[in-house]
Amino acid sequence: MFYPHGFFIKDIYIAFFSSEVAIAPEYLLVTAFIAFGIYKIRHIGTGFWAWAVPKKIYSHSSSRVDIKLFFIGRILNLFGIFNKVVFTTLIAGVVAGLFKTNIDSKILANPILIAAIVMLLNDVVSYWMHRVYHQTPLFWPIHSVHHSAEVLTPITTYRQHPLAIVISTFVHSISFGVLQGVFLGIFVTEFELTRLAGVNVFYFGFLLLIHNFLHSHIWISFGNFWGHILISPAQHQIHHSLAPHHHNKNYGEVLAIWDWIFGTLYIPRTYEKILVGLADSQGNKLPQQHNGAVQAIFVPFRDIWDVAMSRVKNNNQS
Repeated sequence: MFYPHGFFIKDIYIAFFSSEVAIAPEYLLVTAFIAFGIYKIRHIGTGFWAWAVPKKIYSHSSSRVDIKLFFIGRILNLFGIFNKVVFTTLIAGVVAGLFKTNIDSKILANPILIAAIVMLLNDVVSYWMHRVYHQTPLFWPIHSVHHSAEVLTPITTYRQHPLAIVISTFVHSISFGVLQGVFLGIFVTEFELTRLAGVNVFYFGFLLLIHNFLHSHIWISFGNFWGHILISPAQHQIHHSLAPHHHNKNYGEVLAIWDWIFGTLYIPRTYEKILVGLADSQGNKLPQQHNGAVQAIFVPFRDIWDVAMSRVKNNNQS
């Protein structure tokens, strides 16, 4: 059966739940199995589903906004709004010309090694993008949409302003294009990247085993040693906390080493009960301005305008 623009049902499904989408059914199934193991180990007193999918969280109005923004983002993706292939290829071609050395190295061109390098590059870029969003007043309104979530569920990952997705796609296109261009120039041929289900093999493991717990109510800590290497669900939940001593901590997406190196790491010693959402510097919860998908999309533009006008006014007075 044909759909507008030649899309099939399969194509539409892939656009919404491709292997890069953390809440694709196969990932959620594995998440449920892991959660069940945690439930058994911890001897939770209530029923499994009441513990794993509590009604007060998943029926919350904040969760409904998450769902709407997820579908808006995926619909835009369906029409190629976030397509990074063309720009990546253009950057790679330019950079390859600058690094034309034709070195033959079977070791450095190893697909597993390349996958690790790509994952490290993407992760450090994600760290700095995330940090810039938080610490730059002009960008914060865009990212505040994500942090305005008042409860955390796996779909909160996709509580993102469309402009934030565009910026992320653009920046990652540049970084991957540069890396691809370097390898094209140095090793003559385009590098082969080890993948599982079309996803970087290392990132695939992260999506499968950890990612869906980051935005959840389930506290999972990796302890002090591994907490310096990998971002645990507990560490990312703390990133969303209202408490002042949690602010501007744990920016990493996969690896905690960037937070460790750059001084933004916070590893909880024990369980810490947290409240999530937007807060002022004293930890007081701010009024919710993103009550619906429409507000979540348009309020940040108003806030960006206010920040820009405030800067212009300050510059004129100085």
